[in-house]
Amino acid sequence: MRIRDRGGWGGMKWRLIVSFAAITLLFLGSAFFQYGKIGEVRQSMNLQKQGMEKRIAAVKINQFLQELSSIEDELERENDAEQIKPFRQIHAALTKELAKLDFSGSSAAQEDLQALRAKSADYAADVEEMTAQLQDKNADPLIVKARLDELHTLVTADNQNMQDISNRLSVAADRKASQAQVGSFKLLQETLVVSEIAAVLVLLITVVVAFILIRSFVSSIGRLQKAVGALAQGDFRERIGSDRKDELGRLSQQFDLMVDKVHGMLERSRGIAVSMLDNSGDFREAATVTARANEEIIKSIHGIADGAEKQNELSDETRTLIEGLVTEVDGIGRLAGVMMELRQQAEENTGRGLEAVRELQQVSRTTSVKVDVMYRELDTLSSHSMKISGITKSMIELSSQTQVLALNASIEAAQAGVSGRGFAVIADEVRKLSIQSKESSVVIGTLIKQLQDGMEGFRAAMEDNRRLLHAQNEQTGLTMGSFEAIGASMGQISSGIETLYGQVDRTRSSCGQLRKSAVQVSDIAESTSAAAQQVLASGTLQDEEIRKIAGQALQIHDMSRSLSGEISLFLLQEATDNSSEQKLNGTTGKAA
Repeated sequence: MRIRDRGGWGGMKWRLIVSFAAITLLFLGSAFFQYGKIGEVRQSMNLQKQGMEKRIAAVKINQFLQELSSIEDELERENDAEQIKPFRQIHAALTKELAKLDFSGSSAAQEDLQALRAKSADYAADVEEMTAQLQDKNADPLIVKARLDELHTLVTADNQNMQDISNRLSVAADRKASQAQVGSFKLLQETLVVSEIAAVLVLLITVVVAFILIRSFVSSIGRLQKAVGALAQGDFRERIGSDRKDELGRLSQQFDLMVDKVHGMLERSRGIAVSMLDNSGDFREAATVTARANEEIIKSIHGIADGAEKQNELSDETRTLIEGLVTEVDGIGRLAGVMMELRQQAEENTGRGLEAVRELQQVSRTTSVKVDVMYRELDTLSSHSMKISGITKSMIELSSQTQVLALNASIEAAQAGVSGRGFAVIADEVRKLSIQSKESSVVIGTLIKQLQDGMEGFRAAMEDNRRLLHAQNEQTGLTMGSFEAIGASMGQISSGIETLYGQVDRTRSSCGQLRKSAVQVSDIAESTSAAAQQVLASGTLQDEEIRKIAGQALQIHDMSRSLSGEISLFLLQEATDNSSEQKLNGTTGKAA
């Protein structure tokens, strides 16, 4: 059965190339236009960004001016020259922000910026002069006060003027940023309109091109789809037979050639499947019998190997025990020699120990005398610390009274006004010194109390040492008696050690002969176990291979049966050998 198809105009490849080239050109034109617009939008947004940065800088400048005004007020109010340090830091940050600003596009804003920079320098100079006035110790306080008031009025006016200029700069930056924002929105709207028009044109052209292309090859694809559907159902009798000269025609011809080759392959595969199904059954039975026989052989080899392994393990344990016995005997011999040496050392040490005990008795007596002397010195030190504690309490009371007097003097100086200001400073210093003296006295009192507590603990420790020295003298007497008893026992121990040393030599000789015999037995058992393990390993590998062969035989049989069933599903042409098909169907049914 063949499906006829008529030729079409041109190649499908050239149709697609021309169609997509037109769409691509339209896309490129739209993209280039949008790229240009995006560049303009980017430039406008940069202008907007610069305007916002200038506005933020103006806000920071205004904030710095407010902080400088607050610091200057505190400087004038508290007369504290130390406030110049934070003032200088903030003024440096203000100068840095002013250096960043640039309003070259606006003459009025640029003039305001130059004026703000000049006033900032003058403002800082005036505040520095206020600080210098405060730090001048030789100046008249009234003149300094008048000059400070004059400078404070001047810098306050300058600060307010600079804040006004900063507000004008902020308005100028805001106006420039708003203009850039309006321009950006306008450019974006134009880009959006052009993009929508381009999208509509691309959609229309794409629909037209798609309609033309689909119309040109929809019939050929339908016939190809029908043939492929028949092939998917297992019907290899279907052919397309197209005489088109384009890509679809060549595809149809190659499809017919593929179907012919697959048809021939299926015919040959059917005969091979019948032969494989017959031979795989015999092969499976032979592999099963071989696997069972080899399994019995492996069981026998396992028994031999286990016996040889147990014999080898027992031989190793025996040799290990003998080696341990020899080691223990050698250790006993070495210990006996060491004991002989230790006996001599013990006799010498006993004599030296007796002499040391006598010296210890003499040292204990001397120590007792020294402890009594230290006990008396400790009583003297405790008495002195009590006197120092009383002096410290008196110093604390004097500091409290001095503090009250200094406070009264400060009150009197404050009531006296300007003329009593110097006396007030002196009274304040006296009050601080009295406070420090009181704190130092409290610390000294605390240290004296800790010293007294430590002396009480030391006194208790000395009493314990006195008792321990008495007990040590008694124990020294007992120790001397023990050393004399040890000297008498050393003679008996020497006789026993010599007897033990001779017995160890005889035992060492017997263990050497026993070790030689155990080594010979262990070598024989190890050789037997190694040979049994080699035979077992070979048998195990052989059993695994036989099992694999049996499993593969079963898989081959199942695959042959499955292949026969799958091939029988295909519909081939009537020229196929009917006898082979009947044989295949019969064998498949039998296998199932």
